[in-house]
Amino acid sequence: MDIYELLGVGMVILLGLLGGKLSHRVKIPRVTGYMLTGLVFGPSVLGLITSDTLADIHMINEIALGLILFAIGGEIELRHVKAMGSRIIAISLAESLGAFILVFGASMLITGRPGLSIVLGTISIATAPGVTLLVTREYRARGPLTDSLLAVVAMNNVLCLVLFQVFFCIYLLAQGGEPSVILFDLFKELILSVLIGGAVGAMITFWEQKIDDLSELLLVLVGGLLLGIGFAKTIGISHMMVCLVIGAVTNNLSMMHRLVYAELRQTEMPFFIAFFVLSGASLHLGSLWHLGILGAAYLLIRPIGKFAGSYFVGKKMGAPPAVYANIGMGLLPQAGVAIGMSIIVAESHPEMGQVISTVILSSVIVYEGIGPILTRVALARANEIHLQE
Repeated sequence: MDIYELLGVGMVILLGLLGGKLSHRVKIPRVTGYMLTGLVFGPSVLGLITSDTLADIHMINEIALGLILFAIGGEIELRHVKAMGSRIIAISLAESLGAFILVFGASMLITGRPGLSIVLGTISIATAPGVTLLVTREYRARGPLTDSLLAVVAMNNVLCLVLFQVFFCIYLLAQGGEPSVILFDLFKELILSVLIGGAVGAMITFWEQKIDDLSELLLVLVGGLLLGIGFAKTIGISHMMVCLVIGAVTNNLSMMHRLVYAELRQTEMPFFIAFFVLSGASLHLGSLWHLGILGAAYLLIRPIGKFAGSYFVGKKMGAPPAVYANIGMGLLPQAGVAIGMSIIVAESHPEMGQVISTVILSSVIVYEGIGPILTRVALARANEIHLQE
């Protein structure tokens, strides 16, 4: 980074911090304040955060997304999932399938294009993990809904990343792509991601047994995550799955996993603030004018699929009312993972990518605006907010 990039990082963090404080005072989740700050100071409004700034400090976004997915991966604790029973897996599958089926069906009716409809339906599964994570932390939420929500978000992002790679691979093969190249890319994305993430997670777990003090544990965590992200970038795969696997492996193998996440919180907040400010700055209000029938359908139908799937299956599986009646409200936000997948499509198939990017970017503006607020409402309805303690 040169001096101008450092100036941009400092400006983004401080502006975001002020925006978060102001939003908290008016009872709005801080994460909404971060994104609104980015939107107001970004290219769409005041232009203080320019498009060049966004491009120059993109590495901050990658590190922050890695930290977020590491933390979300840590919610996949096998003992915890087993304790919650099969219903948490059923809820995750149901809300994912509900969104996929409705978005796929609507897209087919509007466009008549199976490939586009399958890819868009798959992207609809993703939920923004960072929003959920920060809202639950800000309000010190704990209870059945909080545990279920974090676990479901982790699972549906794993499902989304896997299905996207598989379906997109099938689409490329149907379009006449070279089978050996496409299958090798699929192998890299699915198998190598798990191998790299598992290896780095195992390394962190082994090293923690030899540490002399907690500061060394923090260095091992940050160094391990950067190593995983670097490996992924070097061999040309997404680092999202890698970081999620690192979090899951560390949480399940580590004897001090609670200390691991407590230590990491000391360093992750500046990255999180920068990530959400930059996310807000990258939103272009002009995209809303190009929403169209397909975008409007996606915007309305995806939440219905997630609400209906989680409600009816959760109720049938015997989940507590606080869970099945509210969890759908916490699954609305969509940002980093979905945008990342739309970029992958745009790079290989510009015509399809333009349609998908317009739909996703337009809907993200709405979902990221109301999503954190609805997540807070869901936690409040379940009586799991503990700010006063």
